[in-house]
Amino acid sequence: MPEDYYEVLGVPKEASQEDIKKAYRELALKFHPDRNKSKAAEEKFKKVNEAYAVLGDEQKRKQYDSYGPEGFNQRFTQEDIFRNFNIEDVLKTMGIDFGFGSFGGNDILNNMFGFNQRGNEGDVGSDILAKVDISLLDASKGVDKDIYVRHVIRCETCGGSGAKPGSKIVTCEKCNGRGQVATTMRSPFGIMQSISTCPKCGGEGKIPSAVCRSCNGTGKMQTENRIKVTIPKGVDTGTRLRVRGMGDYGKSRQGDLYVDVNVLKDKTFKRDGSNLHLDLHVPFYIAALGGRVPIPTLNGEKEVELGEGTQNGSTVTLKGEGMPRFNSTGTGDEVINIIVDIPKHINPEQRDLLEKFANLDPAKKRKFGIF
Repeated sequence: MPEDYYEVLGVPKEASQEDIKKAYRELALKFHPDRNKSKAAEEKFKKVNEAYAVLGDEQKRKQYDSYGPEGFNQRFTQEDIFRNFNIEDVLKTMGIDFGFGSFGGNDILNNMFGFNQRGNEGDVGSDILAKVDISLLDASKGVDKDIYVRHVIRCETCGGSGAKPGSKIVTCEKCNGRGQVATTMRSPFGIMQSISTCPKCGGEGKIPSAVCRSCNGTGKMQTENRIKVTIPKGVDTGTRLRVRGMGDYGKSRQGDLYVDVNVLKDKTFKRDGSNLHLDLHVPFYIAALGGRVPIPTLNGEKEVELGEGTQNGSTVTLKGEGMPRFNSTGTGDEVINIIVDIPKHINPEQRDLLEKFANLDPAKKRKFGIF
């Protein structure tokens, strides 16, 4: 489970923006890498900034409160969280300016979080999509599912460098290590020059002196892997989950795996959001006399007391026996639709008893007749 940002900053959920800002300032001073050199402090500083990047922004905070820690984590990447968030600028507005030591301004994000806010991400792995079918019972309880995905991984032979083991990495002679090449061409408007990524080194400025035979110098291989996906309770068809870092490999950043959930139709229940609906067939004599009847639920069979004179089409509601609400609290209800069964065939003894019952009914004398 992801950490709750309110707990990271040590503030209650109803805290004002000013309280959140004050808590962040105190923790940032305490754990800033230029003041506290321990590895634990660096990790704490990272979490504190992540929490403030969300809770310090009113729009992001609303989304966080709406989805909750787990739902928010599934929907938003680190890049989403830190978009328009500059640690140096934020701290300066609070009167804190360490000069950021060896980190160099907002490069603190690049060092700690493994991405570049300036948008030059380099070789970024692609996201991939998979689908999974689950039962209604699994959707109500939550389940771990093994799925097979075909994706790009880092070459095991060269470790992603693209170089043959034992060979050297040398400067690309096509771009002279710049990672870019200039192309000049004549046009009706004169001589024009364009700059593009070097096709030989892919913008890195360096290439292996001998390429890895396993991956032909790409540093990547395609394979099929079995991945365990944790599906939280309450999901419905159309829910999309994110498994971080399980997409295609990229030297700058690994892609993510997205999983579309399909909840299979159930033979017993019909789902309507967090509520479940069930048709229950009841013998006419039970409906007339009343009595206890067994009711199937997702949590096992339960008995319900039907009152005397229960009518066809009436409903009984079992509170809290429906589906848990996805990324929220509470559980829906189970609504039972009563269907009174009338026998198509009766034996002589049954007919005799029903005729006696009919003769005792005052309504028979006014309107009805029995043949």
